[in-house]
Amino acid sequence: MTAPSERQGVRSILVPVDGSASSRRAVTLAAEIARAFGATLTLLHVAPVKELPVLMSEVKDPREDQQAELVLGEDTKIARGSGVEPSIVVRHGHTATQILRQVEKSQPDLIVMGTRGLAGAKGVLLGSVSRVVYQKAKVQVVLVC
Repeated sequence: MTAPSERQGVRSILVPVDGSASSRRAVTLAAEIARAFGATLTLLHVAPVKELPVLMSEVKDPREDQQAELVLGEDTKIARGSGVEPSIVVRHGHTATQILRQVEKSQPDLIVMGTRGLAGAKGVLLGSVSRVVYQKAKVQVVLVC
């Protein structure tokens, strides 16, 4: 058994969200864990950018920011319903890459995320965001179906 000073509890939780059903279940679980441990909860939404191959540049779509606000608004309600006030982070770019950058920046103790996002067939062809995060993140990851 470890001494109390050597125990590492969950102090911070990161939840990447996309508005899918499994993402909402991840928020619910993460909020319950955060409340139980007195941990901070951060909701992260990654708004994709469109690549223009001819110009080799990226363009932000204002509709994506509106979608982020809707998703984060609903997820914030879920967290607050569990008695947790979440922090909000919005990033733009490739979803898995931006999640991993946020993990590197904030160094959460735990990532809780859904496994079935909104990408559909595109997600199957390009690989699962949750699988990439699970394989590359250097922290514990809980995947919620």
